[in-house]
Order: sequence, then structure tokens, then C-alpha cells
Amino acid sequence: MMNLRHPYLLLVNSFFCFLVFAFPLHSQTNMNAKKDSNRYNQKNSNQDQIRNETGEESEVSIEVTHEIVSDFVWRGQSFSGDYIARRDNLPYKNFREAYTYVPVLRMSHSNGFFFELESNIALKGRSDRDSDQRIQSYSGGNSIDVNRLFDTRMVTQNENSIFYDSSNAIYSENCNPSLPNHPLINPCAIDPTKIKPYAEKNGLARTDGLFTTFAYEIETFKFGTFTVGSWWYFKQDRSTKNTWNEYFVWWELPWLKQKLNPTIQSFKQTSANTEAGYGSQYSSFSVRYVLFEKKEISIEWNSNIGYVWVNNPESKKSGINDITTSLKLNWNQCFLSLNHAHRPEIDLYDNEKVYFLNSESKSPTQNLSERDGFISDPSKLYGIANEFITQSIDQQETAEIVKVWAYQRYTNQSIPRNLFWFGFGINQSF
Repeated sequence: MMNLRHPYLLLVNSFFCFLVFAFPLHSQTNMNAKKDSNRYNQKNSNQDQIRNETGEESEVSIEVTHEIVSDFVWRGQSFSGDYIARRDNLPYKNFREAYTYVPVLRMSHSNGFFFELESNIALKGRSDRDSDQRIQSYSGGNSIDVNRLFDTRMVTQNENSIFYDSSNAIYSENCNPSLPNHPLINPCAIDPTKIKPYAEKNGLARTDGLFTTFAYEIETFKFGTFTVGSWWYFKQDRSTKNTWNEYFVWWELPWLKQKLNPTIQSFKQTSANTEAGYGSQYSSFSVRYVLFEKKEISIEWNSNIGYVWVNNPESKKSGINDITTSLKLNWNQCFLSLNHAHRPEIDLYDNEKVYFLNSESKSPTQNLSERDGFISDPSKLYGIANEFITQSIDQQETAEIVKVWAYQRYTNQSIPRNLFWFGFGINQSF
């Protein structure tokens, strides 16, 4: 059962479900890719206005797409697949079953203005899970050594208190030993009744989000079609930056427009999202070709190459972000898509900003290099077996640099350079 805690997500989900069952589907022609990178937003390829029952042209057209994808990938980054890997302590892979419902609603006016809503709602792994497998006094807290807490003989000579400083994860001298060992009186005390495993805040329900787009399309005879606008993204998880904004300019080139529809797009973020590693400026070039266009069955090919100017304010790396290709089989209003994203410059993703933690716990590892193409493997961070191996490395009588090398060697994995996912859905027009 999905837990849509935020009103706007519940409203959007209810609205799209209403459209599915309340209105008949129209057997329309293929839909044209219009958005950047992997978000192939839908629009009628022939650009005809929808006619009402009297045969007159309608000033406003409404187009709806319902799609379920195996992974929500955007601009070469896996948002559902990588997130569920961290939640379930699994290694990062090229393909991950992290099914997501992606509904899109587009309202267009004949004068060129259009409004669009696009949501991503996780269908798998929505609940929180105990990923770090540790004894804690609260969700997301540091691990507690129960033996040292209840047995004063476990306290070393350098520690004059058994009180636990939960903010620094140590038995601290800063704690006042004269205060009673009671959680209501001593801030460093631990309430024994609350010591247990806790689920981290890592359910995929926190990844649910909503794109809201306002734009204006200008079509010219000689110079092609220009689109200017802005979108806002609202994310359900408010523990990170949950809202951000981009302005964009698109140019559909007049050359080969009927065959390949070449399009240049540029996006500028108002403030770079340092929480999740989104670039402050993204530019792309895309082409599209339709075989058997306007037929009952057609095949649509889309390809997009994206360039990021600054991947995040700390790393400050630029390069080709992704080369994304989609092959879509259209049958009347239904479609099936096969998708691939190649990430040629993997250094752009080699940082903790992209592979951020989806829980309150601190990472037990550090990304020592942002140029080696390796990142922490979620399957090697927690659990008894991993703790045994990492403690064995730490107890070796050797140079510290050798221990660090061995630790990184065990806990890291190579970043997948290619991502694969599929999608299926239906189109509606009103």
C-alpha cells in the first residue's frame, strides 16, 4: 500500500487515476519527445489541434501519459535504482528493478503557452528499513556499545564516565559525571528502554517528486521553433533540499525537422543543489526519427547527448554527462520503450554528492578520490560479516596507509558506466 503523505502527491496520483478510468482512450498518432535527456515528455507528432464534437478547433488541448518504468533515470543518474540499492544493502548495478510510476499531464493553448505536471512515484521499497543493522537509541543515531554502557569495567583509563555522547559517538569527558545517569536529566545519558534496532529514513516513498513546468512555444517559418520557460521540482523528502528550479531555452532547428527533429536545449539552475550533486547548467542536443509515422504501429528512436558545465559547486568538473538512447514501439495509444544511458565521463559521478546516503546515519567510508571511478559499495558497509573483515584490517600491525588501501579495496566498487531500463504505458488526448 503506497503511503502518499504529502497532499500534492496524493492529489496528483488521484487525478491521473481518474483520467485513466473516467475517459476513453483516443487512438492517436505517435507522441513527440520534447523534454531534455531521459524525460521524453509526450506531444502529438503532427502538432494538430484536437477538435471538439462540433468539428471546431479547440484552443486548449490536454495530453496525458501514464508510464511505469523499471528505474527512474534522469540525465544519466539512477534515482530509484541506486536509492533502493542503498536501502537494501545491494551493490550498484547497470539494471535494477525499482519500478516507478511516471504520469505526465500537459495542457497546451493554441497561442503557444503550455503547462505541465510530471510526477515520479515509487512502486517498490516505499517503507523505511533498518539498513545499518546497528543498536541505536533513536532512528539514525550512532551505534551503541551495549557492553560499555552497562559494564563500567569496559571503560578505559582515559574515560572517566560511562555516559555516552550521542552527538559525537564517544564516551566523552565533556559529559558531567556528577549528573545522574538519566535521559531526562543528563543529555549524555542513554535510555535503556529505547536501545534497539531502528529503521533508517530510507524508504523510496521519500523519492516521490513532482515537476511543474510553465513555458511558451514560438514557431517560426525560417528559424524553427523556440521554447522558453521554467520548471520547479518538489521532492517529498524534506530532510534534503526538497525544491529546486531551472530556467530553460529550447531550439528546434529548421533543418531536417520533418525527419530528425534536431533540438538544442539549455537549462540553468537558479542555485546548484549541493545536497544531491545536480549540475548548475546542463545543455543537450537531441534527434528523433519515427518509422511508420501515423500508422497503427510505429517505431520511434530518440537519442540525446548532454553536457554538464559544473557537476556541483565542490567538485567543479565539466564534461559529457550522458548519451541517452530510447527505442519505443507504439501501438495505437500503448507503447513499450527500451532505454540506455551511457556515461562516458564517469568522473562526473565520482563523488558522495551523487551517491548520497538515504538515511540519517553517517557513512563509515570516505571517497578518497574523485578520479578513480570507484564509490562505496552498499553491500559492503554493514552487517556482521563486513564488520568482522573491516575490524580484522584495522587490527593488522602495518602502516596506516596500507590499512586505508585495504579498507577501500574491500568496501568500494566501480561505478556503472551504462544504465539500462524499460518502460510501458499509454497515451491519452482530450
